[in-house]
Amino acid sequence: MADLLDSPVRLSMEQFHAFYNERPEREKWELIDGVALMMSPPTLMHQRLSRNLETLLNVHLAKKKPEWQADREIGVWIPQDERYNPEPDVTVIDTEIGLDQVYAERFYVVAEVLSESNRPELQLGSDQPVYLAKKLAYYKAHEHCRAILFIRQDRIEATFYTRPDAFAPVLLTNPDDRLAIPDIGDIGSLADLYRHTPLWPASR
Repeated sequence: MADLLDSPVRLSMEQFHAFYNERPEREKWELIDGVALMMSPPTLMHQRLSRNLETLLNVHLAKKKPEWQADREIGVWIPQDERYNPEPDVTVIDTEIGLDQVYAERFYVVAEVLSESNRPELQLGSDQPVYLAKKLAYYKAHEHCRAILFIRQDRIEATFYTRPDAFAPVLLTNPDDRLAIPDIGDIGSLADLYRHTPLWPASR
């Protein structure tokens, strides 16, 4: 869930970071279209899905594209854009990073695990200016982004967007559906995302 900061004022990146630095470390905040949003603590299911995707990506990247690396919960920031500083659940970025680098300024794949509170805000074909839709538009606008994945944690389902298909949404619901990412390749099946969760088909 995302809670809007109790203020209608749009924040700059500098103002957002000044605010964030004063918050308790356990809190997770994002800047979306100039508005600070606090994210609810992730569930174990959320964390397992994120870890599974990170693992699938890195196993494949190590063999096929070692110059890229998947990381969890890192902030992204497109230079010159002062309105957005999101923190996707899994992000594919360059393996080479700076010693003191805080945010990834270039990303190739982003993934979000949707909670029960935010999943209704993003529907196939929706263009309403809501929290997730704005993040989706931000990710699409990044010239290096190849794919975007929104994953449900209440059932086996994901919405997949890829640049070669003009980021048209593709709904994946069959556990055998493949996750084929442009410039990366097939990293596994949809069922593989749910490995060792209550929804994993092999556990039933």
